[in-house]
Amino acid sequence: MVAPVRSESDDYATTQIRRVNWAKDRESVSQFFREYRDWLAEHAGVSSEGTSSLPPGLAMVDRAIADLPGVYGPPRGDVLLAERDGERAACGVLREWEPRVGQIERIYVRPDHRGPGFGPKLIRALLDRARELGYERIRVDAIPTMIAAIAYYQEMGFRGIPAYWSHPVPGTRFFERDVAEAVPTPDRSEVARSSRR
Repeated sequence: MVAPVRSESDDYATTQIRRVNWAKDRESVSQFFREYRDWLAEHAGVSSEGTSSLPPGLAMVDRAIADLPGVYGPPRGDVLLAERDGERAACGVLREWEPRVGQIERIYVRPDHRGPGFGPKLIRALLDRARELGYERIRVDAIPTMIAAIAYYQEMGFRGIPAYWSHPVPGTRFFERDVAEAVPTPDRSEVARSSRR
């Protein structure tokens, strides 16, 4: 998938990130999850069509959509929506993995809003929300084709760890960081290069 890349000088100052209002935003979250599912199907090398023989990863996203808010709702989960220039641009999710350990997942940025400054802004907001929810550590995983995401996580202080669940995509990378640690400012030039790969 080829997407426009915004200028390195674009700091996303006009982007607003807010917590989801389930009474009003459930359909928006469902739509972001469906777009994420389609992106995952494309990048995991499988078809997004059909329902009878979905690979396990896509079936998990389908179940999450059907069960919303599920584990992404109160009291231990949350969904953040990013809006830019009046348009909904991105979604990011927090859920409990185990006591005091949360997981970030289902991050999806629409193609016309992608750029080197967006990922870190959304990750920072998710880490802030994780702190508010009382998490001490946050985990995340990324399939091998998520090159820009892997770069963002590493730039923002996530460290590689052994697999903490049996991910259906071979070669998936797993990361963790302490919520209380200061979030480093990413090297914009490296992140920009990664977003173009």
